[in-house]
Amino acid sequence: MLHSVYGETIWSRRNSLALYVIGLGLLVGITVGVYPSVRQDSEAFAQLLESMPRGMLSFLGASDVSELLSPSGFINSRVNGSVGAVVLAILAISMGTAAIAGEEDRRTMDLLLSTPISRRRVVLERFAAMVTLVGVTAAAVALVMIVANPMVDLELSVANIVASNFELALLALVFGSFALAVGGLTGTRGLTIGIAAGVTVATFFINGLAQLVDWLEGPQKLTPFYWLQRSDPLGTGLSIEDTLIMVVVIAAFLAIAVWGFERRDISV
Repeated sequence: MLHSVYGETIWSRRNSLALYVIGLGLLVGITVGVYPSVRQDSEAFAQLLESMPRGMLSFLGASDVSELLSPSGFINSRVNGSVGAVVLAILAISMGTAAIAGEEDRRTMDLLLSTPISRRRVVLERFAAMVTLVGVTAAAVALVMIVANPMVDLELSVANIVASNFELALLALVFGSFALAVGGLTGTRGLTIGIAAGVTVATFFINGLAQLVDWLEGPQKLTPFYWLQRSDPLGTGLSIEDTLIMVVVIAAFLAIAVWGFERRDISV
């Protein structure tokens, strides 16, 4: 496996993968562990939330206080709709940036391409490695939720837990494939990570501020965070429409990455 671009990428990321899995696992464990206290003192918690600015609820992945009092809403506010989504997106962006632009920045891309391997294969295998590591991390988050579900009586459907974290992985892959596309077009590491991180932060804030700023309601519908949150997959199950949207966007960015990389001179 280590003789392939895919295998080398997986192996080089093994330590960071462990950190992401442990970090997100702890986030889920703490969030789930806190929920029984929230449920027990729901009135006091509701009063606290009602005293917060209205826009804060949207940044927590909710449109009203009652959503945050439900198991799915509370978990979304800490994991699938906010912190966890951003952390997983960071993993994907870092891999998308390193795949092409990072390799060129280290002046090692020409060495890689001197072997009998095409540019298209480099992009596709690096993307496959990204899918694998993001998928493993999202699966670990789902596993922690499934194990904790009966322990604290969350009464969440296992199918919904799987669906929610599947869509969470797709969200991360949207941003990761976007970074891959920018890297394929530019070959510049700093520019790639700057644009990808900037777009991620911008879309997160657009989605969060749309409840306060009327003219952002249109742009909000174009953000991956909106596609993830609007159907509440943790509470209602997989959204075929949102899943297809994210898959199509990911495929488009992947195609752009291949096209851009195959047609550009490599910096050496």
